[in-house]
Amino acid sequence: MDAADRSGPGRPDVDESGRSYAVLAFGPDAERVATTWRARLAALGRTVWSWSGERATDAALAALAEQTRVATVGWRLLLAGPEADVLRARAVAITGGAVDAELTVVVTDDRRRRVWCAHCGSTTEADVRAGDDLPCADCGRTLSVHAHVSRHRAAYLGAGE
Repeated sequence: MDAADRSGPGRPDVDESGRSYAVLAFGPDAERVATTWRARLAALGRTVWSWSGERATDAALAALAEQTRVATVGWRLLLAGPEADVLRARAVAITGGAVDAELTVVVTDDRRRRVWCAHCGSTTEADVRAGDDLPCADCGRTLSVHAHVSRHRAAYLGAGE
């Protein structure tokens, strides 16, 4: 991740400068992180909108898009979960106008990746690392997974011959 990934493996930090917060947790490991965040924010008397679930579903991302749409100065977004899910949620927030200073991201698992096919434009999700090959789920081409991550596509670049 990038500079927005400010939280370490111990106690995840909360940017206490915000006035209102959105907290999203994907999976049980992320829920433990989010519980810590919500408790800290409650102690500070901050307004918190929260969503928890196994994956970044279309419904969860639509709810996040709405939270981003109505956000005002002082809004903060806290995301925790597997990389594939937090990248998708982060992309929704960035597309909605959020900036890095408003985001805190904790990745609980980085095995599963979203890979964007440079040939057909579809995205394939798989347990891969940079340098691995995988078949595109749409066009079938063998893609080499590059280390480049698109913030807007929420996926690694996959290209083949």
